[in-house]
Amino acid sequence: MSPESFDNEQQFRLIVEAAPNGMLLVDERGTIVIVNASALRQFGYERGELLGQSVEMLIPGPFRSDHRQHRAGFMKVPQARSMGGQRELFGLRKDGSEFAVEIGLTPIQTAKGMGVVASVVDISERKRLEMQLRRAERLAELGTVASGMAHEIGTPMNVILGRAEYLLQRATDDGMKKGLTTIITQVERITKVMNQLLAFARRRTPERRAVDFAKIVEDSLELFQERIAHSHITVDTTIESSLPFVHADQDQLIQVVINLVMNSLHAMPEGGRLRLGLAREGEYVRLEVADTGHGMPEETRAKVFDPFFTTKDFGKGTGLGLTVVKGIIEEHGGTITLESAVEKGTTFTIRLPIDPAQTAGTSRSAPSIGPS
Repeated sequence: MSPESFDNEQQFRLIVEAAPNGMLLVDERGTIVIVNASALRQFGYERGELLGQSVEMLIPGPFRSDHRQHRAGFMKVPQARSMGGQRELFGLRKDGSEFAVEIGLTPIQTAKGMGVVASVVDISERKRLEMQLRRAERLAELGTVASGMAHEIGTPMNVILGRAEYLLQRATDDGMKKGLTTIITQVERITKVMNQLLAFARRRTPERRAVDFAKIVEDSLELFQERIAHSHITVDTTIESSLPFVHADQDQLIQVVINLVMNSLHAMPEGGRLRLGLAREGEYVRLEVADTGHGMPEETRAKVFDPFFTTKDFGKGTGLGLTVVKGIIEEHGGTITLESAVEKGTTFTIRLPIDPAQTAGTSRSAPSIGPS
């Protein structure tokens, strides 16, 4: 190699190494020849783990066969282009996780033959923001529809409910009573759905102040005490001492806790253990609501916060409860996450900001309630 070509190669390597995007040089056989620091961070490898390896190790398993064919086709007609077209592309990290990417390809003639420089951009954050935007647009549309429907449906439903209850009080025939009871139950269900839809439409500004999250948890559990006692469910409540207050709307937090506890109870029809834990985590208070119920498969976990998604039998759930919960928590500047395994149980974790004026809450440790 001449000094000039040596200098050119060194300059090329320096340029690739300094690039902000992930960059790889791959030869005609698909072997990784050069990889820069950005690509190492993206995929989670050390340099020595990638050099000399097949580029297919960075492609999720189901797409590897197609990638080999596309790579061979590119080498036959090498020209700069982006990969994927209308398809979504994903990279595979060392830990097995996948992430959305955009890839640009540029052919390059090297001393050892034709190669291709791949520029890899991690677009996971963009995809997340796009999904949030689509969800916000859907909820906005839902709110507009709900506002228009509220009067048109609510008024006649109230009339039907009132008449049915009036007739039920005066009915003597068992068949008539059963029919009227069914009407009342279904009208109440429709009213419940409409009220939850209006939670989106009204977009009430939260009335935030210093709130004792521990008291909200205890008071909410009190509402379920009779049901818990008859359901063979043990409740363990652990509340960190000197817990600071959170900056939140009290009524909305009550709604959040009731929804999460209700979901856990529904997941344990044969009994089990419900655990609630409150603790400080940095500038947040963390609430964990965990059950030993039937758990959720991956496809359910991915949709659990979507409007109208429910795993309950027809007529037993609206599919709006967790959507409302997520909306409330995010409006408060908090987060909600979910972990679940089939036949092992589910854990919801909420983090809410500590009230800035608070230094500490009340010290207490709530007892376990329910049958042991």
